Amino acid sequence: MSESQMTRRERILAAIEHRPVDKVPIGFDIFEPVREGVLRYFGADCLENLYEKSGVEGFSVWDWPSAQPRYIGPKREGVDAYDRSMAYGCWGKVGERIYPLRGKKLDEYRWPTADDFDFSHLKEELSEIRSRDMTTASGHAGCGWLHHVQMRSYDEIFYDVLDNAFMEEYMARNRAFYLDYFTRLFEAADGLIDIIRADEDLGGQQNMLLSPELWRKWYKPLWKEVFAIAKQHGAKIWLHSCGYCYPLVRDFIEIGVDILNPLPPYVRDSDPAAMKAEFGSMLCFDGGVDQMNVLVQGTPEQVRQEVKLRMEQLAPGSGYIVGPSQVIEKDIPLENAIAFFKACLEYGQR
Repeated sequence: MSESQMTRRERILAAIEHRPVDKVPIGFDIFEPVREGVLRYFGADCLENLYEKSGVEGFSVWDWPSAQPRYIGPKREGVDAYDRSMAYGCWGKVGERIYPLRGKKLDEYRWPTADDFDFSHLKEELSEIRSRDMTTASGHAGCGWLHHVQMRSYDEIFYDVLDNAFMEEYMARNRAFYLDYFTRLFEAADGLIDIIRADEDLGGQQNMLLSPELWRKWYKPLWKEVFAIAKQHGAKIWLHSCGYCYPLVRDFIEIGVDILNPLPPYVRDSDPAAMKAEFGSMLCFDGGVDQMNVLVQGTPEQVRQEVKLRMEQLAPGSGYIVGPSQVIEKDIPLENAIAFFKACLEYGQR
């Protein structure tokens, strides 16, 4: 099929694989009230319908293109039904608000098992997503530093990573769950998962929160094993790491990451042009449009020029999904969100 006849799913996969595309795919997650305003502007009633109305793909690994096993294990204290998921609820953690292992010994915690999940519906749901011409996502691979923070809190994790005995046991328990879970996930999905989502927020604006050496020692081995299972089944790896993570980008590539999100240009050593020059042949970038300084604080014309710049820097040679350098939240003016989408459509034609 020629570039000019690409379907949505083909376009996204081609971009990830650095193959020619007819236009640059658009990826984002968006929340109310901006979501409602954007949909209304383009005459759409949902994110899926947005593509039909405007041509905006709405690539995401979190929203409707995602299908997840159902958690059927015991309810965790303080976690409501919405959060009873692989990402948070099965662990009893909620973002950086509930830390289920804080102040506890490892034996005092009820560790999840793959038996806590119902995988029986997964193939049907993934097939249905593909039938709507979209890449399928599943997961959630959160087995590293960020997961550890959300289990134990920042107060304790900086002591943990210096305690060899604790870390060996802690990571062994995580390994026992994650390898079994992902093996069963891919068996149930029967080849229908395009992308596995993973997140690992490692830094602030200028520095990493832990040393690269400690990340490599404790977290990299399990990430590598989890990603190897995904790769065996033909899935791409989407990794989100906001904040400074430049020292580990080659490690990400080594363990199998295909897509790096969100490429914030205001973070040290994350200049999009420099990142493209150094890593663009090995990674697809998802994001790059300055959220903090332009989408939130700029004018619609500045948004338009920002999108144009990132397209010029990141789109050549494919390997780019244009998007904001974070999620579209209520702090982004509606007119700027609309300007973003219109500019993506205007400057994304190849």
